[in-house]
Amino acid sequence: MKRIALSFVALAAALVVAAPATAATVSGKVKGGKGLSIVVVQANGKGKKAVLRANGSFRITANVRGASLHLVSAKGAYLGPVVLGGGGRAVYATLSTARSVNVGTITRRRGYARAAAPMGSYYTTAAYRASARAGRPIGAGNLGRVKVGNGRSALKGYNGQGRDADLDGVVGAFDTDDNGNLILDNVDRTNRKGKSAGARQTRQVTTDFRMFSNFKLTGAPSINLYLGGTAAALQPLIDQAVPSTVTLATQVVGGSSAKLDCLGNAYCAPHVVGGTTYPLVNGAAATVTGTVLDIATGTTGDAQITPGAAPSQIGAGNAFLQIAGRSTYPGLLNFVFNTAPAVHSVTVGGAETVLAYDAVSGRVTTPSADYGMTPSNPILVGADGVVTLKWFRPQRPAAPGEPSASGYIDIGALLYTADAPNRPNNGGPRSGSNNCAVASYSAAVSNGTAFALASSVEGVLDPAADEATDPADPSAHLLQFTLNAATCFGSDWITAAGTTFDFDIQARSVYGDNAARKLYFRIG
Repeated sequence: MKRIALSFVALAAALVVAAPATAATVSGKVKGGKGLSIVVVQANGKGKKAVLRANGSFRITANVRGASLHLVSAKGAYLGPVVLGGGGRAVYATLSTARSVNVGTITRRRGYARAAAPMGSYYTTAAYRASARAGRPIGAGNLGRVKVGNGRSALKGYNGQGRDADLDGVVGAFDTDDNGNLILDNVDRTNRKGKSAGARQTRQVTTDFRMFSNFKLTGAPSINLYLGGTAAALQPLIDQAVPSTVTLATQVVGGSSAKLDCLGNAYCAPHVVGGTTYPLVNGAAATVTGTVLDIATGTTGDAQITPGAAPSQIGAGNAFLQIAGRSTYPGLLNFVFNTAPAVHSVTVGGAETVLAYDAVSGRVTTPSADYGMTPSNPILVGADGVVTLKWFRPQRPAAPGEPSASGYIDIGALLYTADAPNRPNNGGPRSGSNNCAVASYSAAVSNGTAFALASSVEGVLDPAADEATDPADPSAHLLQFTLNAATCFGSDWITAAGTTFDFDIQARSVYGDNAARKLYFRIG
């Protein structure tokens, strides 16, 4: 999938001046932890990993002051932070010492772990006091997706991948909602923040390492939970499509090549699906050692990974370490698209045509087979190029602790664009931007409510929040806009009858995740 300029996240750098950091060791033993990984996340957002020995013990050299400890399963799933002290409604998980420290025996709990005996080497000040319920951090077990305060006011913790701005017990590198407003970080366009780092923090550079997912449909079938079937009926179509359709991508930190330690996620090991050997990196066979991939910047400006993963293998909470030069950066997946936008109706010249789908195959049956989904049966529009589209949002699996009877969530707050890279009549690349300018859109509606277009964005920004998918109530879960294709294509527009063109309805997050449905049109 082509990486678009708005979705690319530059590395965020913040300098904090104080005494230079010194390396020490952090050690301990995780009860029953054989085969798990423990990751020490330093205050600067960099990480150090150890695979636990047979007796669960570990020893890691790191910049200890301001660091926190986190467990990852043998299959690469984030298991939660290690609580070092406190209880009741306030716990502490951040080391205050700069010296070597043994945290003792760590016992795993639901969504987190706890050091058995207080060791007195952790911060207890307000900016490190994580909120808890009965000693359990509120961010434990839900990947940090929890509302903090009113969701808008300034946060009390410190900003950064190695810090806990919303004080839910999970540091930014492993928190899918690090500012506590219930908007996943990869989608969040708000600016809610905590404090700048305190004077005792060392001079460091913080780097924001993130992964994002792509899901683009170009063939006849559409995949969406509002197309007439139940979630259970649609699941075989999702299971079939995800391995060959979902791709992951990330920026390569500080250079053009790095290694991606998938921490045991099975899809990073060589495997075959449908006769194709995965994983691929930038479209070519990956160089793999265990579950560590060699990655490099490709033509899209980032590293594109095709994992060939089943839906049950890939999703929110998959943890990674990117190893770039002498530094290691932890991160995890916020979510993975399992479906794409799907057209509900098309209106041309005031006449609305509602599409019907076969619930098993996902193919359009009404008004005619594969209407609009293939070049051989395009949607007919007038020479003015004006068409109104209504469509359903793409979905992701519900994250841990996120309620949904269907098991899926409609993704809100996405930017929708008509992505049109080719001139009409397939005349080669367009002379302008692929994405139709905001002047091309009008009459935007979300869940039945009209809203104004934002002139500062290149498309239609959905104001709706994430909500549980409800296949039984499709009409209440629709987006729409009117697109003027003539305005979009500008000097490339051709008014002659029989002219063909195509574009994707593309849903984009602020960090690069995107899902798309290609549509075909003809002037007639």
